[in-house]
Amino acid sequence: MNGLKDKVIIMQVPSSDEDEMEVSSDLDAMMFEAVEESGAQGDIESTDSENQPDAEPLIAVVEAQTPPRSSVPARSAPAGVTDVDAKLKALFERQQIVKMLLGLCDETDGEGETIHIVMELLGAEIEGPTAVDRLTDQLLSVLPEQTLVDEGIILDNERYHSFRNVLGNYAKIHASRRLIEQLPTLATGNFLGGTHDEALLARVVADEVLKIPDLMRQLWASLEEMDFFNEDSAFNAYLKARNHPNGKILRELMLSRISRVFLCVVSSTFYLFFTEFEIIHVLRNCYLSVNSEIEIFLSVILWLEHNWPERSECAERVLAEVRFHLMPTWYLTTLNRANRCIHFARVNQCPGVKALIAKGLAAAVAKKGSNPHYNSQTAASFYKIDCPVPREWIADPACVYHHKCHCQRFVYPTYEVFKQYLSHIINSAPYYWHTFRPAQEVYRNQLRCCCYLPQFR
Repeated sequence: MNGLKDKVIIMQVPSSDEDEMEVSSDLDAMMFEAVEESGAQGDIESTDSENQPDAEPLIAVVEAQTPPRSSVPARSAPAGVTDVDAKLKALFERQQIVKMLLGLCDETDGEGETIHIVMELLGAEIEGPTAVDRLTDQLLSVLPEQTLVDEGIILDNERYHSFRNVLGNYAKIHASRRLIEQLPTLATGNFLGGTHDEALLARVVADEVLKIPDLMRQLWASLEEMDFFNEDSAFNAYLKARNHPNGKILRELMLSRISRVFLCVVSSTFYLFFTEFEIIHVLRNCYLSVNSEIEIFLSVILWLEHNWPERSECAERVLAEVRFHLMPTWYLTTLNRANRCIHFARVNQCPGVKALIAKGLAAAVAKKGSNPHYNSQTAASFYKIDCPVPREWIADPACVYHHKCHCQRFVYPTYEVFKQYLSHIINSAPYYWHTFRPAQEVYRNQLRCCCYLPQFR
């Protein structure tokens, strides 16, 4: 069948002029798919074209007869189809998918039968004739009766007697393609009667379960637009898909959109129930906006302490995503002495964590060295450690430990001080993260107290 890709199907209908009608390229491709799909459902026999591999595929035509139904039982489902069918039926039972299909049906003139076919493909049970049967009957009624013959459809050395099966599969293919054409309206329309997040989740589920390549390309084209989501909607979309079995693509993509809202997320209860995979995925994001890498470290301590008995074994794996080389050297050297509490003691006693802190301190010392051309890659090659790029640094004037260590207003960032800062974020307006500004801008305009070095006598 693959060798027929560039050939033309010619439908020969007896008439006085012996006209020949060429099927368009799109119809050609769809007809080949339909014929191939229905191959084992009809009677196939060898023809005289066996010895002519280059013969043109023809739809033979003789006297008009009633289209015969195939007497050959349908082929058994291949391995794995049962699982796929189960997934499709489970998908159909989800309310957002039903709303999506019915919404398309309501707003598209003449596409009702198409949508019903797709719903049947998803496992819907409808009493009476199916939409595929109804549409097949309509096609049979408008086609010239001369085309429905015992000779069937001849393609190379194969002859298909079940013309009805071909038309039925043609209807399924056409319905699926029409659905694909209509789905992009989800990016701009809101016919689901629900929220934008529900519409997005419906698209992602349809993509991941139905495995439609065209829909996949359309989906990623829209999701890759950064302006399509602000951080609020991105995190809300993540929460919608968090417990959905087919929302993996959406979960990972939306977590990567978290930036300035990170500290607000840490102050929420959702953060405490992140899985190990989720928190690692977030910490790998270079666009996290924090006052200092110290906050990343303390946020991991907060997550570990919420369920230390179960999370202690993954402490080293999660802390490996903290970029210790971006912390001040004075903090790394005083870490154990200044934080005299059980939270730090339990974490820092792990041998793997001690090694991470030691490597980070070595890289931080190199960073503060006299070499003006220092960069993280140089330190990484010298100490044979990985040094990812810095975060998106911000400076919140309300953060008491953000003042530089030589400033009179400086407060050491202990675990308890960090939790007090999170309480301040919780008590502030829900859009507190909108006030965050780049660190350089804030130091230049607001934190002038940190710009002056102390006077030593």
